[in-house]
Amino acid sequence: MLRFLMPLLFMFGPQFAPRIIKFVRAVWRLHKDHRVNIVLKLLIPLALVYAVFPVDLIRDRLPFGLGRYDDIIIFGLAVFIFWKLCPPAVVREHMGEPPPPRPEDQDPDSVVDGQARPTDGGETGDRK
Repeated sequence: MLRFLMPLLFMFGPQFAPRIIKFVRAVWRLHKDHRVNIVLKLLIPLALVYAVFPVDLIRDRLPFGLGRYDDIIIFGLAVFIFWKLCPPAVVREHMGEPPPPRPEDQDPDSVVDGQARPTDGGETGDRK
């Protein structure tokens, strides 16, 4: 099987390597970011513990190689779930993408200028 994969790796490796490196760096930065939920941050370490743990929950005798590759499948699902459940704005920031355009940048004539001032709470704004 390795004999089949090596030419593909040499052919597509230079094309996908920068994307993969960028993705891995973004996942690492998201894992360190304080704006990401702590439960999400636990997914990847728990998947790594499952991969190192000597007892498998899925038997190795299952068809289609599911039992042999369950550690890789679990780790891939953990990274996928982590990536999809992280806040989209934080993901865009760590991927180096620009923020989405604001509506006031697209149509500046529809913006209403105004001021706000704090009230003491006794004033409701209703005039009698």
